[in-house]
Amino acid sequence: AAGHSIGRVTAWNTVGAVAGTMLVGFIAIPRLGLTLSLALLVILSCLIGVVAVVAGSTPGRRPVVIAVTVLIACASSALLLPRDKLGHVLAALESGTLAFYAEGAGGSVAVLEQETPAGDFRRLYIAGVSNSGDSLASRRYMRLQALLPLIVHPGAPSRAMVIALGTGITCGALLADPGLEQRTCVELLPEVAAAAGEFSGNLGAPGDPRIDLRIADGRHELLRSDEQWDLVTLEPPPPSAAGVVNLYSREFYELVRARLSADGMLAQWWPLPTQNLEDSRSLVRSFIDVFPYVTLWSTEVHEMMLVGSMRPMPLDVARVRSRFARPDVAATLEEVGIDSAAALLATWVTDRDGLVTFVGDSPPVTDDRPRIEVAPWLRPGEMARILPAVLAVTTDPPLLGADDAFAERVDRHRGELGLLFQ
Repeated sequence: AAGHSIGRVTAWNTVGAVAGTMLVGFIAIPRLGLTLSLALLVILSCLIGVVAVVAGSTPGRRPVVIAVTVLIACASSALLLPRDKLGHVLAALESGTLAFYAEGAGGSVAVLEQETPAGDFRRLYIAGVSNSGDSLASRRYMRLQALLPLIVHPGAPSRAMVIALGTGITCGALLADPGLEQRTCVELLPEVAAAAGEFSGNLGAPGDPRIDLRIADGRHELLRSDEQWDLVTLEPPPPSAAGVVNLYSREFYELVRARLSADGMLAQWWPLPTQNLEDSRSLVRSFIDVFPYVTLWSTEVHEMMLVGSMRPMPLDVARVRSRFARPDVAATLEEVGIDSAAALLATWVTDRDGLVTFVGDSPPVTDDRPRIEVAPWLRPGEMARILPAVLAVTTDPPLLGADDAFAERVDRHRGELGLLFQ
C-alpha cells in the first residue's frame, strides 16, 4: 500500500511538473505576465492546500484553514498590480527610469535610462541581467564589430549576418556600408526586437527595410539554410548566460565556416571581464582550432574581437583607406572616436601566432564540454590577469603598401591605446 501511494503521488507530481512548465512558460507568462502568473499560481497552490486541509479536517485544524484563506486573500491583491510591476522594481534596484518592459516565453526584457557623470544612456536588461547599452563605449565596440571586418575584408563583401540584435547598434552599422546587398540580423527574443527602437546609435536599424530581421535562434538559422555569407558577426550575451555557450563552441565555428563564402570572415566578440584567464584561453582555442587565419582586434578597453577566415586576410592600406573614406562609414566611426583609417588599423592586437602562444595547451570549448558556461557573469579582478597576458603577445600590424607617414600615424594611435590599457 505504501509503495502504491508513493508511486501514485510521484506520477501525478511528474504530470503536474510537465504540464506546469508548458502552461506557465508558454501560455501564462506570455499572455498574463509574470506578476499575474505568479499571483495565480500562489492562489492555486493555496486552494489545493485548503482542499487538502478540509478533506481531513478536525476541529484543531480550523486555524490552518483560516490562515490559508487569508493567504489567498493577500495573493488575490496581486491581481491588481500592473503588468510591468517587476520592471519598476528592477528600475528602483538599478537606480534608473523604466523606458520599456515586456515579458515573453524567453524571458523579461527591460530598457532602463540611467544617469552617469559622462551623460545619460540606456541599458538593456534580459531576465533582470544587464546585457548591453548605448553608451559611447558600447557604441564604439558594437560598430567596430560590424564595420572593421567589412573594411579589412580581402574581397568585395555583399552579404552580412549579425547574430543577436540587442540594442541594434551592430546591425545598424551595416547600413553604413553601401557595398552590402544583403543585411540580415537574427534575434532570438521578439521582445528584444521590440526594445531595440529605444536605443540611440543604431541608425534606425530595427525599422529599416534594408535589414532582414529574423526572429530565430542564430545557430539554428545557420543549420536550417545553406545561405552563404561574406561576413558573420556576433555579439551575443557572455557565455556564462544560459545556453549562449553554444555560440562560442568549436562545433558552432565549424558550422559558420561551412556557411562562409570562399573569402568569408567570422567576427566573434570576446568580452574580457566575463571569463577568467583559463576560460578565456579555452574560448580562443576553440576559435583558432577551426580557422587557419585569425587576427585579434581591440574594440574597447574591455572588449576584443576575433576575426577568422579560411584564406589570408592581408591589411591592404589602399583598400582600407578607400573603404574608410566612404562618407557614411567615416561618419559612423568618427562618432565613436575612430577618425581615420590609421586609427582603425591601430586597434590591431595580434595574429594567429600570438594567439597560439596565448592559449598554450588549453582545451577548446566544445558542445559536450561547455565548461566556460559554468561561471559568474562577471569576474572581478580578472582583467588584471587577462589583459597583460593578451598584450604580452601583441605584434605589429602587417600593413601592405603603407608609406612612412601612414605607418607613423598608426604607431602614434597604438601608443595612445597602449597608455589606455596601462
